[in-house]
Amino acid sequence: MLKGIDNVGIAVTDLTRSIAFYEKFGFTRGQDYEAAVKGCSLSCGSAVLFLFQTKQPSPPAVKREPSLAQNPPRIDHISFAVEDVNKMYAELKAKGVVFLSEPADQDWGARLVGCKDPDGNNLYLLQFLA
Repeated sequence: MLKGIDNVGIAVTDLTRSIAFYEKFGFTRGQDYEAAVKGCSLSCGSAVLFLFQTKQPSPPAVKREPSLAQNPPRIDHISFAVEDVNKMYAELKAKGVVFLSEPADQDWGARLVGCKDPDGNNLYLLQFLA
């Protein structure tokens, strides 16, 4: 029986840069890996990311747009559940994170704002509205 998601693995072009980016979100660096792949785990609450350095010398840029349905098949984005989108948006913006827009209420009952990580992956801060 499936119990949940253990981690989300993200191949990155610059491990140090990506670790610093995700630490701005409140992720804490966990175990480092130096075997067949160089990487580390990062955790924040129940969310666990495994960042690892790609061995491709010139990987193509990630091409994902915020308009979901225009993107090719594959995992599209990560949405982080937050208590207060506006507050976290302001904190991250002050730390230099560039967002795609300002937080906005969605017709499906959530407040949302998006950004891209250093490799172009879509990330969202998501707060369900009562």
